[in-house]
Amino acid sequence: MQKGQNRFIIAISIVFFLITQTIIMASVPNHLERQKVNIVIANGTSLNGISEILKQNGVISSRYLFLLCSMLYGGRLIAGEYELSRDMSTIEVVRKMGNGERKIYVLRVIEGHNIYNIAESIDKAGIMKADEFLKIAKDPEFLISLGIKADTIEGYLSPETYFYSREIEPERFIGIIAKKTLNLFEREDIKNRMTEMGLDVHSTLTIASMIEKEARLKDEKPLISAVFHNRLKRGMSLDCDPTIIYGTGRFATPITKKDITTYTPYNTYRFKGLPRGPICSPDYASIKAALNPAQVDYLYFVSKNDGTHVFSKDMREHNRFVYLYQRAKKQKNHL
Repeated sequence: MQKGQNRFIIAISIVFFLITQTIIMASVPNHLERQKVNIVIANGTSLNGISEILKQNGVISSRYLFLLCSMLYGGRLIAGEYELSRDMSTIEVVRKMGNGERKIYVLRVIEGHNIYNIAESIDKAGIMKADEFLKIAKDPEFLISLGIKADTIEGYLSPETYFYSREIEPERFIGIIAKKTLNLFEREDIKNRMTEMGLDVHSTLTIASMIEKEARLKDEKPLISAVFHNRLKRGMSLDCDPTIIYGTGRFATPITKKDITTYTPYNTYRFKGLPRGPICSPDYASIKAALNPAQVDYLYFVSKNDGTHVFSKDMREHNRFVYLYQRAKKQKNHL
């Protein structure tokens, strides 16, 4: 009986010693140098794969010690981009990956921004270069894979704040944002309303984007929508200035007479009907307004120079308001 107890105590002591030594070894910094290392662990990478990546980058000294320590988290480490240091201990590395303390990039898609604005935001956020995003945004195969029947992803990137981590490819991240918009149009109420209006996803987003660029106030969106729909029904050109600007690609300069007379697929002064596609990312209020125009017979609107508009039913009334508010604008500019 005494021998059995002694063996048990010895075995426990050995296990305790091994655990203690493992903890001590795992707590010792792997290197003296404090060199920072960015490690990207893709989704689906095995523990062996992770240990190999870390070993190759000099972050850990022993793969087996790393695998043993990872058992503290049940062997479940979180994929992503990690900013590690070579003077970290193995247990620090495991703790950081076990808790998912990844490098997160924040992207805010703002309503009214176009793909060129979004490209700048993506570049500044460090997700990818602007030209790389624009290449993806205009890639026919990528658009087809998402079910987008257009020549760019313009209008399909839903306004919101997004968080990105490098365990997924940037292209997939962009696809997730676009699918958020496409999923909205799978709602039965929206699908039924589009059918009633004789619109599809692309044309709805196109009208919504024009509303987004013209309206500053949410309450005016259904009124501006009504103007566009009324003009379409009457076979009139839409005469939407923001579409001209989008077509020229000169977003920081005023419209010229030449711009109005020069044809582009977005110059709604030169042809009747909708432009080729959306001109920005519209918010939900603009999409809702595109499908639910106000029940009014307005055909024109003009800015009152304070973010609001005045609406008219005929050209004579419209011209009077144009003269009134343009004169007021000139007088203000001369003060």
